[in-house]
Amino acid sequence: MRIHVVRIPTPFPVGPVNAILVVEDPITLIDTGPKTSEALEALRSQIEALGLRLGDIKRIVLTHAHLDHAGQAERLRQLTGATVYAHPWEAERLGQVPDASRDPTLFAALGVPPRIVEEFNVVWDYLNTMVDPISELPALDDGDELAFERGSLAIVHTPGHTPGHICLFHRAQRTLIAADTVLKRITPNPILNRDPRQPARRFPSLAAFLRSLDRLRHLAPALVYTGHGEEVDDYEAYYQTIVKHARQRQRELIQLMGDGAMTAWELSLRLFPQAGSQQRFLALSETIAHLDWAVGEGTVVCEKRNGVEYFWRRA
Repeated sequence: MRIHVVRIPTPFPVGPVNAILVVEDPITLIDTGPKTSEALEALRSQIEALGLRLGDIKRIVLTHAHLDHAGQAERLRQLTGATVYAHPWEAERLGQVPDASRDPTLFAALGVPPRIVEEFNVVWDYLNTMVDPISELPALDDGDELAFERGSLAIVHTPGHTPGHICLFHRAQRTLIAADTVLKRITPNPILNRDPRQPARRFPSLAAFLRSLDRLRHLAPALVYTGHGEEVDDYEAYYQTIVKHARQRQRELIQLMGDGAMTAWELSLRLFPQAGSQQRFLALSETIAHLDWAVGEGTVVCEKRNGVEYFWRRA
């Protein structure tokens, strides 16, 4: 199976996003980049360098709903007539802008001040200029096979970074297209979301992410195409590094808690004191992901008071 990495620029600190072009019939693009003129031209020029045209793309698969991976999917669907696919848990977010995850009750429970939520909304309003809602979105679920004239890619549901994140695995070549589930030089951030199965609760993102990494470990991929940066060719070493990092971050957070009860917002300020205003949401997401993991492991206690959650170390 012929797989090409298409590096698409983004206006974000993370840098370019790696879209994947599978040059087998039907030609398939996995992830798209944001909806910017720079992203479209980068995609067009790299596809033409392979002797193809945008109109040759017949399928677009989105690994998850974040705009750096999915922002120009609708524009490409209109330009090419390609069918766009995603996991059903991502479909609601991909079908509307602004997406349903902008839920003020999530932030109220974490102790986020209203003025900070307003700042988040300003950032999201800007980000939403780089994504269009997708009008047609058939589902790809765990265990499905994406068939080509020669071979297929298996869909592997890897919740964590988002609830409906998927990877694609070529068994014969032991090649994994992992998007943001595997990032060689960046610790993937489990993002704050509601749980698609139980919308009244928060999605346990970090615990799910670590389970997803362990599941991929059993696939024993020889080569992993990542969502940003370089490929990973030693997945076992990568896995051990990420688990070690998560444990270290967990210990650091628990030490920062001291002896009193604190909100997730307060702890995010301690854990990431240097984070700027545009990184505050990511800092909060990582903090609450670790707190939920610690509560699940029994090392931290959570109690809700007047709608706000407070956390403290278990004695």
